[in-house]
Amino acid sequence: MLRTIKLVIYYFLYQVLFTALIALPATFIQLMKNGGDITAFTGTETTVTTTGLVMVLSGIAMIWHLIHFKYVKFNLKSFGEVSGKTIWLSIPFIVAGMVFVNLCSEFLNLPDLMQDTFRAMSRNVFGILSITIMAPLVEELLFRGAIQGHLLRKGMKPVYAILIASAVFGVIHMNPVQIPFAFAIGMIFGWLYYRTGSVVPGMIGHFINNSIATIQMATTTKEELNTKTIELIGEVPTYALFALSLVVMIGMFLYLKKSLPAAPVYCHPGQSEGSEVINS
Repeated sequence: MLRTIKLVIYYFLYQVLFTALIALPATFIQLMKNGGDITAFTGTETTVTTTGLVMVLSGIAMIWHLIHFKYVKFNLKSFGEVSGKTIWLSIPFIVAGMVFVNLCSEFLNLPDLMQDTFRAMSRNVFGILSITIMAPLVEELLFRGAIQGHLLRKGMKPVYAILIASAVFGVIHMNPVQIPFAFAIGMIFGWLYYRTGSVVPGMIGHFINNSIATIQMATTTKEELNTKTIELIGEVPTYALFALSLVVMIGMFLYLKKSLPAAPVYCHPGQSEGSEVINS
């Protein structure tokens, strides 16, 4: 667990670092131009751009950290670790899970504290890159590869390793509406990582989820975005969609569980089972 805590701290420290290097100077310059009026800067295109740029650069730094200090092994060849058939079979499993979990989240009716920020970022190039590309890459490498993978290598039972990595993944979003959704979808990504030994299925699922959310935020009004599915299509279609997504999710889980090869042995690249590496 110490490694988990340390990596999460690094994750936030890189964000703080690039905020200090990019966002704070940009804020200071704008304040000087606007005579110290902070309200003239809040929510502007410059704010959104610097926020997106901070997330992109801090994500790149975290990916470098994970690979450089050998928490994970990842390169272009990693995208060929999982067969195309497995990827295609994983997609309906992931999408059905996304629909099911999203409908459950709507029933919880939790507040979305980041909605305005994400809506603004969905209309900005750096915001789009940070949400759709950088987040899937860095978060899957961190939470599935570095954290869950380490717990599995230490001999923790897969169910507990998946639960812990998914719980941390949910909590770090720090947004009430995102926490249960991220936790639940993290369980799906975590199980796929456990069975395939690759972060690629989770990355693809993460990309699909974030891309759909970004398109939705960019193309709808705030009122439309806050409209629940049951209000949009009615009770019967909503419950039918809920049941269909649950059936597809369970069916694909059982099929993948049967068709995928036995879960791989989780050794660190170049290390024997049970051995440790010293990381920064």
